[in-house]
Amino acid sequence: MKKVAAIIPAAGSGTRLGGSIAKPYLLLRGIPLLAYPLRVMQQSRRITNIVVAVEPGRMRRARGIIRRFGISKAGQVIAGGATRSESVWNALRSLEPDTDLVLIHDAARPFISRALLDECIAAAMRYGAVLCAVRCAATIKSVDKDLRVTATLDRNALWEVQTPQVFSYQLIMNAYRKSFSGKKSFFDDASLIERLPHPVKVVPGSAINMKITTPDDLKIARAIARMRR
Repeated sequence: MKKVAAIIPAAGSGTRLGGSIAKPYLLLRGIPLLAYPLRVMQQSRRITNIVVAVEPGRMRRARGIIRRFGISKAGQVIAGGATRSESVWNALRSLEPDTDLVLIHDAARPFISRALLDECIAAAMRYGAVLCAVRCAATIKSVDKDLRVTATLDRNALWEVQTPQVFSYQLIMNAYRKSFSGKKSFFDDASLIERLPHPVKVVPGSAINMKITTPDDLKIARAIARMRR
């Protein structure tokens, strides 16, 4: 059986949401945001261990959530960094060297399904690097600094990237060692793989697998949580 480690970078403050509560600890139907993906990962037979990267001052709070929801696979809560990329790098370095695959998923995407998670892992076993994404439904335009349209992009070739993203352990470690300096945060982990270069396979995701970034996103997420009770 493959040894699959999951990493949840959860050190973000969620400043665009406003308020005084850090994003991973916001409640959806009384359950902290962080607990949603943790519970799905706990149920997956493919995932062997989970590492959660949080702000140093909130490590005790994260451990309390892990205990409350019985997440026995989350054996490590580590200090995250100033950026998402730094948090992932810290988590990667904490993994055992015999890890086969690494799954990385945003704490702010609470509605990941076990089926999608397992599908991404299965694809990564074959291709080595996988992300999930959904086709862009809207018309997308490129604009310059003065907000003038410079081009209309072909939406048939555009996909909105989500997580989870799953990689061979050796591949993602090599990508971070080669490209990550700690001075710059990348859009996503797959972009580092692309720099190697190495092909990244796309697995169709789900619109429900949304990322909570703005107050409007939070309202939508709370409505979805009520319907999915």
